[in-house]
Amino acid sequence: MAKRTKKKQSAKPAKQPTRKSPSRKKLLLRWPVGIGLLVLVCLLLGLWLAQERRYEKAAVPAYEEERNNRFGELVSEVELIIYQSLRQLGVHASQVQFRKVIHRVQHNRQWDFTELEITLPQEQSLADIYTLFTKNFEALKEKVTLEGSKDRGPDLELLIRVDGSLTHRLAFFQGPKQALQKAQPTPVPKVAIVIDDLGYDGRLAKRFLKIDGPLSFSVLPHGTFSKSIARRIHDADQELLLHLPMEPTGYPKVNPGVGALLVEMTEVELVQTLREDLDAFPYIKGVNNHMGSKFCQNERKLRPVMLELNTRGLFFLDSRTTSKTKAYTVAQELHVPSAERNVFLDNIQNPRAIRAQLNRLIELARLKGGAIGIAHPHKVTLEVLRREIPKLSGKGVELVPVSQLVHN
Repeated sequence: MAKRTKKKQSAKPAKQPTRKSPSRKKLLLRWPVGIGLLVLVCLLLGLWLAQERRYEKAAVPAYEEERNNRFGELVSEVELIIYQSLRQLGVHASQVQFRKVIHRVQHNRQWDFTELEITLPQEQSLADIYTLFTKNFEALKEKVTLEGSKDRGPDLELLIRVDGSLTHRLAFFQGPKQALQKAQPTPVPKVAIVIDDLGYDGRLAKRFLKIDGPLSFSVLPHGTFSKSIARRIHDADQELLLHLPMEPTGYPKVNPGVGALLVEMTEVELVQTLREDLDAFPYIKGVNNHMGSKFCQNERKLRPVMLELNTRGLFFLDSRTTSKTKAYTVAQELHVPSAERNVFLDNIQNPRAIRAQLNRLIELARLKGGAIGIAHPHKVTLEVLRREIPKLSGKGVELVPVSQLVHN
């Protein structure tokens, strides 16, 4: 019996492991595999979210412009009122000539003194013209003074001073009544808007591309997402520019980024760096400068740049980051199709200020036949342009790619 019992006892444990042991091993194997898969999924999800955040929030390099104080803002407001007043008088672009635009510095103030010669479309009371301007400047009367004179050549001369500094001279001449009829067939004024500094915020760039209208987009050559953004711009059939980094006055403290053209470079180094920048993406139609307040004052350094652009059939847009720039002049001398920025739209990043700058751009276009504005990839800029661009045709101007406003 003992032997029989022992056999039974020893037989039972022998059967149990053969049934249950494989399932336990499988369970023990499945747990690590399952945990590993879960960890892998979480890791991939974390990397994707991190990439999305990086894609959306990568730091955008600072842009450069001559930042004016309140005095500069007042001069801009005065210009806007002048253009609006001329429109009220029925003056067309063909009756306005820019006689002088001189950069002036006084008491830590910087501005462009502007002298306009205006031929009135028909006989008008000079007293009424003075009254109209006085009324339109009423909101700024504490800061702006208006003087009328008939002692010199024109029928009426208006001198405009902002805080005591002479900023504008308007010379009015009475023209024949037929002048208005001759001016009426003038083409629709054109406005171009360039979105600068793209390459570091892919999501915002995609949102700008959804705006309905022919904007122009300028992409930095070596930004984190420059290649993909440039490809999207090309695929959307929008105009693409290279945003070419150039040395600013504050270099190296103010850094224009990778691929910058520096004044200390030799001609060979300049051309080599420029070619690397231009070859970053193959779809560009033109170039505009990123920063460059120092480089754009140096004619000798600008020449090899313009010659290379001429060879490639590209146009150049001078962003005018300094009033002392010679880039447009050199480009014209070397027969490079070129143009100059008229207005920075979003130096002050609030909706009201951006709309005011957009109105200034429209008024300039009405007077000169065309005007170019530069904006930057800010959310507030996006929202204003998304709302205002569809209204441009109703304001009598046409939005065009910037290439349509370059001069040969």
